[in-house]
Amino acid sequence: MKRITYLLISFFVLASCTEDNVITPDYSDIVIPGGGTIPGGGGSSSATNVYGNLATFAIAVNTEALSETETITTDETDEYYGEYWENDFSEKTTVTLNYSEGNVTIDGTAEGVDVSVDGAHAVINATAKGLVLKVCGTTTDGSLKIYSDKKFKLVLSDANITNPTGPAINIQNGNAFVVAEDGTTNTLADGANYVVADGEDAKGAFFSEDKLRFSGSGELFVFGYYKNGICSDDYIYIRPNTNIYVKSVAGHGIKTNDGVIIRGGVLNVEVSAQASKAINTEGYFFKDGGRTTLISSGNAEYDSEENDVTGAAGLKVDSIFTMAGGELNAKSTGKGGKAISVDQTFTITDGTINVITEGSTYTYNSSLDSKAKGIKADGAMSIAGGNIMVRALGGEGCEGIESKSTMTISGGEIATYTYDDGINSKGDLTISGGQVYCLAIGNDGIDSNGNFYITGGVVIGIGSSGAEEGLDVYEGKTMSITGGTVIGLGGGNEAASGSQQKAVAKGITASSGSYLAITDGTNCIFALALPRSLNNETLVVSSPSFKSSITYSIYTATSATGTSFYGFVPAATLSGTSNNPLGTFTTGTTISGGMGGGMGGGMGGPGGGGFH
Repeated sequence: MKRITYLLISFFVLASCTEDNVITPDYSDIVIPGGGTIPGGGGSSSATNVYGNLATFAIAVNTEALSETETITTDETDEYYGEYWENDFSEKTTVTLNYSEGNVTIDGTAEGVDVSVDGAHAVINATAKGLVLKVCGTTTDGSLKIYSDKKFKLVLSDANITNPTGPAINIQNGNAFVVAEDGTTNTLADGANYVVADGEDAKGAFFSEDKLRFSGSGELFVFGYYKNGICSDDYIYIRPNTNIYVKSVAGHGIKTNDGVIIRGGVLNVEVSAQASKAINTEGYFFKDGGRTTLISSGNAEYDSEENDVTGAAGLKVDSIFTMAGGELNAKSTGKGGKAISVDQTFTITDGTINVITEGSTYTYNSSLDSKAKGIKADGAMSIAGGNIMVRALGGEGCEGIESKSTMTISGGEIATYTYDDGINSKGDLTISGGQVYCLAIGNDGIDSNGNFYITGGVVIGIGSSGAEEGLDVYEGKTMSITGGTVIGLGGGNEAASGSQQKAVAKGITASSGSYLAITDGTNCIFALALPRSLNNETLVVSSPSFKSSITYSIYTATSATGTSFYGFVPAATLSGTSNNPLGTFTTGTTISGGMGGGMGGGMGGPGGGGFH
């Protein structure tokens, strides 16, 4: 049953290797577009391009390197940078492993380093401090297992290792600093069946029981056929100028217990198994640089142990999500999948997030299902900056941005194009700044199940026709607008009086491909491109530009020139304006009349509240 909506306008990155043979990985299924993705809003003034990039932007693997500058701190208390220095790894402790088919040759010795070899399978036992292990050459039946009491540097220099029965690299003990040497291409792959030593874990093509820190500007390709691609039972740290591609067909792409930190570099991860995640961390996720692209294509599946359904995801974070820079692209195409799923809080202060969700709902039985989502957080969500663009058109339940708690938007740009709600907050939703554009073709534009407070910014919610709204609050909750430019378009609303910022509402009929423009007789206050035609549907507007006792007119226009945010053009220069206005209004201190239509308790249909 449709909820009743109350619109209370209270307004509102050494030793040389002797083997130059480099394996040629099969990259045939890796699509590398030249330009990557195009974040952000549009600047077009054409009403025929209403959606801008929302309808056309793509997310695909892009291995094009970035040119980044890295800032290093000498603070030894820094958990991530303070432990890693080139002079910590003296060249006199370098041991080079040269792989070939059926053999590994060892160059260099070091006190406290024991190397055992069986064919092309090598095992390192080390107690040396400052050890450097350099790995090069090619084998299709080999591996490297490491036990180290101290931290060590692992240099990959055209190293191409496939292990049919276990991890290509298996770090059972030791804190590893992994360097993909500049100008090299490195490939690691496992097989579909593992033989594992008693008492040991082996969970992926590149596995570590300890921390993994990645640097170097060489390329690293990891292919997982048993379970995960890269797996750490601690955390994974990725430095600027790295270039890593991970693909898993049996499990997760990157799996960690404690966390994932991305300070830069290029990271591409693809997964296709049921319920698999491109990145899956049981801890936190932090990103402040680089370009990360995460793609999952598996469907959700039933978990008999938990008696629940779990979906695939581009990014799954069990703890907190924090983003302060860089670019994060996430795409989910399977049934019941989510592009980004966070169990606790979600916070972004800067950077770009592009999301595509294409799957529909996965249904196990009448009581268990998984709904596809763009970005979902179980905890509170805070958006204070950056650019977020979401397309989620998988049908009923496929929402753009959802918080199971409260949501606060105080800056940045957000644009959603969805079937179900563009933004949905279970608790209170507060918008105090930034620009928000939500277009839903099957439900509400912006939906708050708690109170909805708008105190600033630009807020545009466009719902579908019928009983859906542009701006929606749950029965018994309040919408309060005390600042900002607010536009709501949808099939129906119900309004109550009492405003601190001037607001009006009216039933509108107009064609897609045109602009709605509000003028004061001399100037255009703002114009909005219509994504679809309106047939006597509710327009709700509020603006700090509205003055008392001024008569405003609503016109249609064929173009609106000016700075555009998904078709919203403030102070636009209009052309092709209709001869007669759709309506006029004189702002007052209250909004009167009804904006019902198809809702329980509605008032019959869009009324003329505040218009004459």
